[in-house]
Amino acid sequence: MKRAIFRSVLACLCVYATFSGFSSKSLADEKVKGFVISSESDSKTIEKVNDRILDNTKGSASKISYVVNIDDKISFSLAGLLSLDKGGVVIPVKNNNIDDVSKAILKNSEQVYVVGDKSSISDDILNGLDIKFERIGSDNPDDTNYHVNKVSEKRDLLVVDSGNDSDILGAIHYARIYNMNLYIYDSTKEIDENIISEVKNEKNIYFYDGVNSVTEKLKSKIYDLSGKDKKDIKSYSLDGKDLLKTFKDRFSLRKNDNVVLSENKNLTDMVSSYILADKSGYNYLVMDSDSMNLDIEKLVTESEAKNLYYVSTDKLEKYVNFRLLLSSINKEEVTGFEVNDSKGEITVSDSNSDKKNENAVSEQVTLKDNEKLVDGKVVPKEEEKKESEESSTAKSTAEKSTSEKSKTESSSASTSNNSSSDGSFNYSKVLVMNATSYTNDPAENGGYSTTRLGTKLRYGVVAVDPRVIPLGTKLYIEGYGYAVAEDTGGAIKGNRIDLCFTNRSQAAKFGRRNVKVYILK
Repeated sequence: MKRAIFRSVLACLCVYATFSGFSSKSLADEKVKGFVISSESDSKTIEKVNDRILDNTKGSASKISYVVNIDDKISFSLAGLLSLDKGGVVIPVKNNNIDDVSKAILKNSEQVYVVGDKSSISDDILNGLDIKFERIGSDNPDDTNYHVNKVSEKRDLLVVDSGNDSDILGAIHYARIYNMNLYIYDSTKEIDENIISEVKNEKNIYFYDGVNSVTEKLKSKIYDLSGKDKKDIKSYSLDGKDLLKTFKDRFSLRKNDNVVLSENKNLTDMVSSYILADKSGYNYLVMDSDSMNLDIEKLVTESEAKNLYYVSTDKLEKYVNFRLLLSSINKEEVTGFEVNDSKGEITVSDSNSDKKNENAVSEQVTLKDNEKLVDGKVVPKEEEKKESEESSTAKSTAEKSTSEKSKTESSSASTSNNSSSDGSFNYSKVLVMNATSYTNDPAENGGYSTTRLGTKLRYGVVAVDPRVIPLGTKLYIEGYGYAVAEDTGGAIKGNRIDLCFTNRSQAAKFGRRNVKVYILK
């Protein structure tokens, strides 16, 4: 943590860079690094994207939350637009479940909105968390569009067919940059005349002509209902068939160290990655699902990008396009794989590089128990039984050791009431991390008295790297006790944690040491 020290060091580095002739041009020959933000499910991917957004915005993005059923395409898309328009993050609900990290964000949000009708997402989900919220929707699943538009001021309306995910993303983009309301039209249902009445004789109506263009018949019907002249329809229609071109002008021509990429095949990936780029001030581009688009390579090079972030809800063997793109930009083939089982990370790197993490791509994936990675391909484990037995033995030994150590610490440590009565607990994995200590005194923390999640600094709060330990994770820390990952710090990267104490003597006594960190179930 040590925010005040970190800021001073950062300032010194900036001064040094200025007077040493350091410039973006001097970095032109550096390798472009790639990072994959991925998981096995849509909701988990959004959770990881939110972690990144909160990290990049120092937690400010969590002030407003939009809770939405991830399987409700229209509500999810509209929630994404609200997030872009009015700030905040999208909180996914999958099968009526909200993950623990999202719960922590919700509990610390100043305003929580539920987007969609009650059949899509019930009040019970948030009532059980004792969270005050406001619904943007009704009992009617057909008029979520109307209620979302009512939240925004009266403005021009953009109509898009819901049949194609790429069209929806393009329409969200146009609605965002041109300050429009959005009507995601379901062609299997009747036109929502309430929405049309909102712009009748007052505002303009535009149509997003993408892969699934809005039919001329529908355009005419909407113009009839709105009382507008049909001769304006063609001039007000927006061409969105080329998705890359749709985003090119705003995002690709400006210089930026960071570019977010996604493929144009998964609505969740596309919308969440777009939100990540917008809130972080990054560039955003869309990749062709079937082949690497050379235009993207050119545009990324022109933007002088140093980091590529690829958002994907997919399996490892599907990351071909991203690896090809990274290889082409760096003029070196990216083929090597390293697997870190303890972190669940797969690192893709230059197989010819002497430095393991130089030009690395960190890919978050989940392999089945009977699978392993060989040359970039998921294959069955040959020694599954043996490895399983070894793992079981190791876990049993660790549990026994932990239980005994916990009992010892419980009897000897008087500064903490966090130890369990019997010294036992259930955990999913163990990490060995370098731990430092700090106090909750604002004078020692650059004036800060609250955590990244907005909670009060206190004993039991741990500053972590959210990419290693997600915010909201419950922990048991060797020599410290039970704790929760609620904070971050500029110097807390990788396998580093910072433990909060209530006074200087406790912190000084703990000092700096390597500890076992148990991720609790």
